[in-house]
Parts: sequence; C-alpha cells; structure tokens
Amino acid sequence: MAKKALISTLEPRGKDNSGFRVVEVVDAANIFEVHSNLQWKDCADTVERDLYWYDPSVSSFKKMPEAVDKYVLGKLKLDEEGMPIEKYEWNWDTETWSIQVL
Repeated sequence: MAKKALISTLEPRGKDNSGFRVVEVVDAANIFEVHSNLQWKDCADTVERDLYWYDPSVSSFKKMPEAVDKYVLGKLKLDEEGMPIEKYEWNWDTETWSIQVL
C-alpha cells in the first residue's frame, strides 16, 4: 500500500539542517488535515519517522545518521598516549559512516 510521510517545515534536519523532520508515516488512505507548517509527501514503505529526513532540494527522503556500533568504535587507531587519531564521519550523500584521520 502507498505511504505518506508527514513533514514538519519548522523542524530542520539533515545535512546542514537543509531539510525537514519526518513526523509520522501512514498509509495514504489514513492522511488527515494538517496545519500549513506540516506537509504530506509520498514516500517509500521503508521511510520511518525520525529515522529519515526530507530533502526539499531533490524532493526525496534520506536516512539520518545511525549509531555507530560500540564494537566498531573500539577499532579506531590510537596514538602512543591512547588517544584516538581517527574519527567516524557520516557521509550525507552515501548515508554511511567512514573513518577520517584527525
């Protein structure tokens, strides 16, 4: 069944806060009237509230950064004093984490 996402134009999200928060996702048959600061947008079945954001520049939904697993965090390289010399950075275009040297 087709889905609709409710977007809050008052709650910036995404890369450089250039998009909007997904407040709710419902079957298209279940949409209801909303305030002008909220908008219904067609979306894929995989879109979930607060786990995705709406990018108005390309009219699409993108994933929010997900948590990095604690086990993976322990694999960052350390200097001789035990301080990390790498960090994880979220790539907004590929929607993945990558390791960057500090």
